[in-house]
Amino acid sequence: MRVPKHTQEERLSLLDQKAEELSRIQQDQLVADYDEAIAEHENGDKPKYVKFAGEYFEISKEMPFRFATFYFRHCVRKVKGKTQMEVPEDKMFEFIELMLGKKFLERLEQSDAGVHFVFKHIVPDIMSMWGYDVKSDKPSGGQKKTKTRG
Repeated sequence: MRVPKHTQEERLSLLDQKAEELSRIQQDQLVADYDEAIAEHENGDKPKYVKFAGEYFEISKEMPFRFATFYFRHCVRKVKGKTQMEVPEDKMFEFIELMLGKKFLERLEQSDAGVHFVFKHIVPDIMSMWGYDVKSDKPSGGQKKTKTRG
């Protein structure tokens, strides 16, 4: 029995559509798409802020990638089997700018706050928000023990 010509064309068109759909599905399975996950992550938590010199500065919910790269490259040292945070003097401005932003660094430079205050209070508090305990001898959030040098 013969199938009418228009039905064959319709079937071929349907088969082409299904083949295209399967191809898209296979392609989607090969791609890890994190855009939606990042959007959910960023919108899921309330922003965090620090108040300094009468202004509020938003802090990233987690350690920013650029800061992390800088931090682990320049500021983490193993001393007698313990991990310690040591910010080189020539990298302090870059450290603070990557952690808190250029505007915060400008305010800090205009303030009377000393380096000791910044690295004894502000830096440990922010690192703690990100899951790194650089204040005490006890590790926080499953991270390696880190201490400030001071």
